Amino acid sequence: MNTIRPAVDGSRPSPTGTANPAAVQGKGLFAQLMDRQQGFLFVSPALILFSVFVLYAAFYIFYASFYQWDGINEGVFVAVDNYIRMFTSDHAFALSMRNSLYWAFLTIFPQMLLGFVIAVVLTSGVPGQTFFRAVFYVPAIISPVVVGIVWQRIYNPFGGLLSDIGIETGASFLMTPFLADTKIAIFAVIVVNVWQWTGFSMLLYLAGLQEIPKEVIESARVEGANTWQLIVRIIWPMLKHIHLTLILLGIIGTLQTFPLIYMLTGGGPNHATEMLPNYIFQQAFRLQSMGYASALSVVLLVLALALSLFQVRVLGARFALAK
Repeated sequence: MNTIRPAVDGSRPSPTGTANPAAVQGKGLFAQLMDRQQGFLFVSPALILFSVFVLYAAFYIFYASFYQWDGINEGVFVAVDNYIRMFTSDHAFALSMRNSLYWAFLTIFPQMLLGFVIAVVLTSGVPGQTFFRAVFYVPAIISPVVVGIVWQRIYNPFGGLLSDIGIETGASFLMTPFLADTKIAIFAVIVVNVWQWTGFSMLLYLAGLQEIPKEVIESARVEGANTWQLIVRIIWPMLKHIHLTLILLGIIGTLQTFPLIYMLTGGGPNHATEMLPNYIFQQAFRLQSMGYASALSVVLLVLALALSLFQVRVLGARFALAK
């Protein structure tokens, strides 16, 4: 039988052998705080690096965007003049935004469509599937610098692969200086990007096709669905999560496009292939206009944050539902 003993601290008495609830709660809170402190200790190196190389850098670039500064000498405070110049009189900035839209629409969706078609063909029982999978995926693992050098020689109107084919076949349009024509240069670079990353789309679609139950395909065939109906009405909708993933990655890739443009055209001719990361590089390191480059970087950061929020709120929710 339990006896009642008064608590030493004057709190409510408890039966012998039963711990004081207040003491238990206090001990639990203390243990939780200790666990949290230990957790912070584990993540503190990453937090320090993130604070120094991301947060501090972002705030410093925002601060520098209000100055006319060459990166060496003391800057001159110009308030929002850099932003006014950007949105009112900088033709190259307008071209870079236009090219980003071209890049997003003309790379993401063709890569998705071509990757899907290749994946469907390679899972249909054609011979040499493993070999062709490797062949189509190889460009995705090649450095963009190497890709740029190779395609420079392919596009070269004087002794390049396309010009040689044009001479041999009489197809004069193949001898066009694709990378030097302001009207078609951006599309020539887009072709290279599609060529390089279609294999990555194919790989994701191959993984998605393996997740589709065979019973679904067999049931559709029993119901009389032909190949086209099977692909359009069953396989394509069931790969919705793959579509959304490729869209998300494509948007991120558009904002990070730099080495391929730099190697092929450097943003030329006459800013025809200029993308925002390349333009920031030119302003900062070629024209020594660090203040204006910082303002451009702030705009790029705002775009990235806005698109990330859009992805989380809209595409992210749909991605969860699609899965």
